[in-house]
Amino acid sequence: MKNKILSNFLAITPLDGRNYHKIPFLSDYFSEFALNKQRLAIEIKYLIFLSQQNIAPKLSFAQQRRLAQLVQNFDLTQMKKINLIEKKFNHETKAVEYYLKSELKKLGLENCTEFVHWALTSEDINNLATSISLQQYFKNHLFKEISATHQALTGVIKTSAFPIVGRTHGQPASITTLAKELVVYLARLQTRFALLQSVQLEGKLNGAVGSFWDQYFVLPQKNWLKLAQIFIKQLALKPVAATTQILPYDSYLLLFSHLSHLQNIAIDLCQNLWQYTSLNYLKQQNIAREVGSSVMPQKINPIYLEGAEGGFELSNALLDFYSRKLSKSRLQRDLSDSTVRRSFGIALGYSHLSWQSLTQGINRLSPNPKQARLDIDQHWEIFGSAIQTYLRLHHYHQPYEIISKKLKGKTLTRDQFMSLIDSLQLPPKEAKKLRSLTPEKIIKPTTQIVQSVLK
Repeated sequence: MKNKILSNFLAITPLDGRNYHKIPFLSDYFSEFALNKQRLAIEIKYLIFLSQQNIAPKLSFAQQRRLAQLVQNFDLTQMKKINLIEKKFNHETKAVEYYLKSELKKLGLENCTEFVHWALTSEDINNLATSISLQQYFKNHLFKEISATHQALTGVIKTSAFPIVGRTHGQPASITTLAKELVVYLARLQTRFALLQSVQLEGKLNGAVGSFWDQYFVLPQKNWLKLAQIFIKQLALKPVAATTQILPYDSYLLLFSHLSHLQNIAIDLCQNLWQYTSLNYLKQQNIAREVGSSVMPQKINPIYLEGAEGGFELSNALLDFYSRKLSKSRLQRDLSDSTVRRSFGIALGYSHLSWQSLTQGINRLSPNPKQARLDIDQHWEIFGSAIQTYLRLHHYHQPYEIISKKLKGKTLTRDQFMSLIDSLQLPPKEAKKLRSLTPEKIIKPTTQIVQSVLK
């Protein structure tokens, strides 16, 4: 335990140090251990597949179970064995192959050893391992975290159906409700989240330079394209036939593009929640034991919103880089993409931390209708647009220009606003209509908008 604590303090990145306790499960998908465990699983599944296709020696169900247990029992001791083999041969995928061959001998399956990694290139294993890890992480963890943010935001929206001063260009503009302004972000997040969830990651299994040449040369009677498709579908991936030695990363880029877009919306949400907190339309939870400022004892700072914003920016910087880098590859293979793939856990680590922080930040907010009403009471000039629109409907001459002269650049209380209506010298019926104007009377459409999203 002591060494673990020290390693956290000595970690280079916050993901493996300060914040590791928040995202330890990422190691199950993006660590060196996870990658090699997934490689081992795919090598074993393909060996069993070859056996089922009468290419490799027959494996009984009992033998298949023992092979599966190699993956289930894979631990750091086994990982160290692979690491020692890699140091000797300087090839990470070959190290997994040699490790598995040695384990087969222990199981009495020496006749199967030369069918491990048979007619495959490293990228046949690596692309499948990466696709599976990404797919499982998103489904098992990130989708749930994003859903938690949606749920937290929905809770605030349901208690925010009160009028506020809407601001354009940072200035008091017209009436709206806090619920309507927040539901804009919920609707945007839901739309993009659905697209993110719809992405199906791809895989390839077609040998060196992607031509099935070795397989076809040895066993031309087999339909290798069909066999590859069958195997890849068994892994819950979408087969891609036309590739170089590497899988084109377009499905990854689509996944990352949707996530980046989603996170840009989340950044916008963070910034606007920050603004509404600054206006005191949203109150922050006061937790007695926490310190807001080291010198200003009155402070409660929106640190979770600010932390989420910074983390999303870091994540998106990498996600956007992937879209440029991984869309290109020289001839049939170059290794620069492998270096980049190893950083996926960094981009997704900052992503996950940020969704956690955003959810926590939202859960610490509560609507403050009292402050919103006090603000409205100081800004009745925002009803000027309603007056001029009403007068235009009733054929008054240049009502916009008349109201503009009386309101432009001014701040009105309710009493001053009523005096303005009196100064217009309108017929009693129309004057009464305008004098009856209240914030609550004109927010019905915003309620309908909110309900259309929440339904």
